[in-house]
Amino acid sequence: MSNLKFRNKMELLEYAEKSIGVPIKTYDLSNRLVTGKGAIGTIMEEGYFGYRPNSKSEADFIELGIELKVTPFKRTSKGIRSKERLVCNIIDYMKEYKATFETSSFMKKCSLILIMLYEHVDNVFKGDFFIDKAFLFSFPEEDLLIIEDDWYKIISKIKAGKAHEISESDTLYLGACTKGANSKSLRKQPFSDVLAMQRAYSLKTSYMTYILNEYIYGAKTSESIIKYPSILRDTTF
Repeated sequence: MSNLKFRNKMELLEYAEKSIGVPIKTYDLSNRLVTGKGAIGTIMEEGYFGYRPNSKSEADFIELGIELKVTPFKRTSKGIRSKERLVCNIIDYMKEYKATFETSSFMKKCSLILIMLYEHVDNVFKGDFFIDKAFLFSFPEEDLLIIEDDWYKIISKIKAGKAHEISESDTLYLGACTKGANSKSLRKQPFSDVLAMQRAYSLKTSYMTYILNEYIYGAKTSESIIKYPSILRDTTF
């Protein structure tokens, strides 16, 4: 839980924007860059927003229903690309199959996300990276239909006792990526005695690249993506 309190989404976005252009090392209060323990996202959580990283099922800013994600992109010869998938939350096979898409742990956690982007540059000290963009993101309606279908594909394997056969290739936008220290990170599943790899919901790299190019660094607009706090005065989600 953050020590900082934000009365509304506009205040949170305005505060996030104040970090733009400031070297990440400024916020590294626990020397994570030296020890290598923890990603840039952890540094921003601790050093800028003032809360301990956690794996709770609710959103980071629970009073606003907003999840924080700090994620890298790269500039390539083919343009801007997301560097990695955006990992959301661990899938509890024993509970998730009982939910609907609307009541799923994924939607509870990530229906509204504060995404903070930084550019990853090879052979540059990570402490010299800085936040390049901050924006509030909820899924555009046309994307949400695909994500919902992806969610049901994942759940259908759980219900069939095949959680151990889930693959990221099953889906388009919403993936179920492996999450754990190694191949021994296994979990029980409800309809089979076979242990399944621990997995987390994630937004695929290709989908994140689409969002960046279409809405953030491109010219396309969407009411689901708020890049400027002033817009929130006249817009709701």
